Amino acid sequence: MIPSFHRFFGLALLCLGLAHAKDPGLEQIGSFGVQLIYATDGDVSAAGEQNKELDKGQIEELQNLKDLKFSHYRILGRDEKAILRGYENWATPLKPSKEILINFEPRQKIDENRYQMLLEYWQGGRKILTTDPILTKGKSLYLRGPKWRKGRLILEVKILELI
Repeated sequence: MIPSFHRFFGLALLCLGLAHAKDPGLEQIGSFGVQLIYATDGDVSAAGEQNKELDKGQIEELQNLKDLKFSHYRILGRDEKAILRGYENWATPLKPSKEILINFEPRQKIDENRYQMLLEYWQGGRKILTTDPILTKGKSLYLRGPKWRKGRLILEVKILELI
């Protein structure tokens, strides 16, 4: 009876050790930023009182994009999250609200400054958009969102840092 107890005890310790082993998928490989922008040619007060102005450089960048040319832009919210090597990550740009969520997951490292990422835009508990662009560290990708309050929502995503 004692030998089987020792085997069971040894097996239990082995399983416990594996459970506490470092998961390589939890390794942080960078950081990711999400910004929710309200764009309109009308009255910006429709965005609410909590909005902030974009800097001039970002406004010029947006106005150079054919489908995102508006008179006014306001930041509704932003979030920054760690990019984990092997797990999906969630950003919530309208904290504490979970009305708009961004799911992101690294797919493939292209080079030291670029990753292919899986991106999902969720609104009201429904997946609105799925895409897998190649993102360059420090360069914004703008996604045209739905119409909202006589304007349009724009989602800016960016790899802020790669480790």
